[in-house]
Amino acid sequence: MKRTAISLGLALAVTATGALADDVSGSFVGSSPAYMTGFASDAGVLTASVLSSFTGKAGYDIFAVQIDGNALADLLPGLDDYYYFSAPVLSGFHTIAVFGKSYGGSFVGSYEVSAVPEPSAEWLALVGILLVGNLARRRLG
Repeated sequence: MKRTAISLGLALAVTATGALADDVSGSFVGSSPAYMTGFASDAGVLTASVLSSFTGKAGYDIFAVQIDGNALADLLPGLDDYYYFSAPVLSGFHTIAVFGKSYGGSFVGSYEVSAVPEPSAEWLALVGILLVGNLARRRLG
C-alpha cells in the first residue's frame, strides 16, 4: 500500500513537471507595403516589437502595426518608428501585421511567448509532493 501511494505521488509530480508549455520566439524583416507573419503558441505572455528608422532619405515608414488585429501605438512618432507590445495571450494562432511604405529601407521585428504553466500542473505537483512527504513523515514517526 505504501509503495503504491509513493509511486502515485511521484507519478503526479513527474506528470505535472511535464505539463509545462514551450516558449516560442522568432524574428522577421520586411519592406513590402503590407506584411503579415503568424505563429502558434501555448498560453503565455507575448512580447513583440517592430522597429524602422531612416538614414538620410532612405528607410521604411510604418503606418500601423497590429497584433491579432489590435492596433499598437507608435512609441517614437516621426521618421523613426518603434512599436512594442507585452500582454498575456491564449493558446492558439497569433498574427503580427505591419503596414507602411518603403523608401529604400526595411523594418525589423521580433516576438516571444513566454509560456505559463497550467494551474492544474502546479496542483498535481503539490499533491504529489504532499503525498510523498506525508508517507515519509509516517514512516519516520
